[in-house]
Amino acid sequence: MRNVISVEGTYLKGRYKGVMLIATAQDGNHHQYPIAWAVVDSESEESWTWFFEKLHELIPDDDELIFISNRHKGIISGVASVYKKAQYGHCLWHLGQNIKTKLKSKAGGVALFMRTTKAYTQMEFDELYDEMNNSYPSITKYLEDNIYREKWARSYFHGSRYNIMTTNGSESINAKLAQARDLPIVAMLDAIQNLTSSWFNTHRIADVASTGHLTPWAKRTVRSRFIESQKMEVFQLNTFEYHVTGVGHDAVVGLNRRTCRCRVFDIDRLPCSHTITAAGQHNMNIYELCSHYYTTNVWTLAYTETVYPVPPL
Repeated sequence: MRNVISVEGTYLKGRYKGVMLIATAQDGNHHQYPIAWAVVDSESEESWTWFFEKLHELIPDDDELIFISNRHKGIISGVASVYKKAQYGHCLWHLGQNIKTKLKSKAGGVALFMRTTKAYTQMEFDELYDEMNNSYPSITKYLEDNIYREKWARSYFHGSRYNIMTTNGSESINAKLAQARDLPIVAMLDAIQNLTSSWFNTHRIADVASTGHLTPWAKRTVRSRFIESQKMEVFQLNTFEYHVTGVGHDAVVGLNRRTCRCRVFDIDRLPCSHTITAAGQHNMNIYELCSHYYTTNVWTLAYTETVYPVPPL
C-alpha cells in the first residue's frame, strides 16, 4: 500500500452500543483496503491511543507514514503519542461539511474551498485562496483561526499524501456494515470477517484477470493524461530536462529527478501530461516513471493472503 492510512470511528447501533474504530488504506487500483478493526466503549483519547498502540504492532512508525482523519482530538492525540515520526492530515470532506454547517456557507463557498485545498502548486493555491478570501471571508477566517494549512492544503502538506484527500474509504466501508452494526459484537465481527474475505477474493480474481504493467485504475489515469499530452509541445533544455507548453500551465520536467513544475507527477507519483510529453521526446517508457505501488505485481501482493473465518471454540 501507499503509506497513507485513513482512520474513522462509527457508532454501533445494537444492544451493547459502543464504537467501532477502523483503519484502512487504498490499493493501487483505487480500492479501499481494510487494515484493522476494533470495538471500544467510546471515541476517547484513551481508546484511540490503545488502538494506535495495537496498530503499531503491525505497522511501525516511519517518516513517510501519513494518517488522515476528521479533527477528533482523540485521534490527533493518539497519533502524536504513538506515531511520533508520522505526519497527520485532515479529511477535506469533513472540513467542507464543517464549513457548510458551522458557517452556513453556500455551495459555492464549499466548492471553492475544495478546489483550493486540492491545488497541486502553492501558486495555484494562493490564487484560489485570495479568491476565497474576497468572496467568502468567513471561510478563510475560520481556517486561519482553527487549522494550519499544512494539515489540509495539498500544496503545503509535508509528506506524500498522493491523491488520498479524504476518509471516504473508511466511510464507505462503514456504510457496507450498516446492518452488521445492529448485531451483537461477536456476530458483527464475524460479518466483518466474511465481508473482508469476500473483498480479498474478488480483488484477487480481478488481479489475475488483469493484463499489463499497471493496475486498471492507474492505466486509465495514465491513458487520459497521454491523450492530453498529444496537444502539447516540448523543448529540450538539457539531457534530462524539458520545457513543455500547451494545455494549462507550462511546466519544466526533470526526468532524472522524477519531478514536474505542475507537481502532479511529484505528488501522485504517476506521470502527468507534461511528463508523458517529455518522456516521449526522451524515448523513455512512461511506465518506468510510475510508482511501484500502481503496478500489478504489488497489487497481487496486497491480496495474496486468504482471510479465513475464526474457528469455533
